Amino acid sequence: MATIVFAGSPMVAVPYLRALAEVHDIALVVTREDAAVGRKRELTATPVAVAAIELGLPLVKTNSLRDIELPDCTLGVVVAFGGLVPDKLLRVPAHGWINVHFSLLPKLRGAAPVQRALWAGDRTTGVSIFQLVTELDAGPMFFQREIPFEPMESATSALLRLSEVAVGDLTETVKGILDGVISAHEQQGEVTFAPKFTKDEARIDWQLPAGVIESRVRALTSEPGAYTLQNAHRIGIGGVRVSHAESGPAGVLRVTDEHVYVGTGDGTIELLTVKPAGKRELVAIEWARGLRGPAEFT
Repeated sequence: MATIVFAGSPMVAVPYLRALAEVHDIALVVTREDAAVGRKRELTATPVAVAAIELGLPLVKTNSLRDIELPDCTLGVVVAFGGLVPDKLLRVPAHGWINVHFSLLPKLRGAAPVQRALWAGDRTTGVSIFQLVTELDAGPMFFQREIPFEPMESATSALLRLSEVAVGDLTETVKGILDGVISAHEQQGEVTFAPKFTKDEARIDWQLPAGVIESRVRALTSEPGAYTLQNAHRIGIGGVRVSHAESGPAGVLRVTDEHVYVGTGDGTIELLTVKPAGKRELVAIEWARGLRGPAEFT
């Protein structure tokens, strides 16, 4: 049985922690500090912290790994921690650190690979398990496979699905490393990057084609979330789909008895859900029935 240090934070990391805890000794779980969440800004523990407490595992909450001391351990495992492992800690585990990354490296290195893949209209994502080195997501790989996106899948739902379907990939890779039967190979191919989205990117440009807008909305949910402006008021866009219905010019809404359509630079988008600033998410037609007069997104 190996002794493992696990670093992770969001829900996507939880199945990996649970799977490793079933067969290995988890010497320490490291996760980010409690953060203010929701409209009431209540301090909330990360999903990994909640799981670690439930499993009775040693836990440290920190937003930086620079100041923590690691116990003696066989291997370090990172799944979406949200911070870099400093050089001095890379050398502590006997087998170093490995990281689970959701792209086909070296494509889409960085914090938002699944989101950027959807943004670009890619039909597939993937999982890569590699050795951590000083350079971001640049270490040699132990394992990689391609995984198709499902139709109309958002970044949020894709990440949650990946957290389930790729768990076995990690446990088998860990076993192979510890048994000495697999070795890492250098990454091959063009390097691209996947930075987090900016506020400007999250605002919908209705001059774009309908298919591009649909892909970008899927990529942006739920963080940071796509949005638009209507009479200078921010409207979050939760769900859309390309429609063959007629509509007006780009950004102009057409409301029927059951549907809300928006014109684009090429084609039509049907709004499914919206979230007005400071309010709960609404079915788009319920929100649109409260509009007065012609409506347009800018």
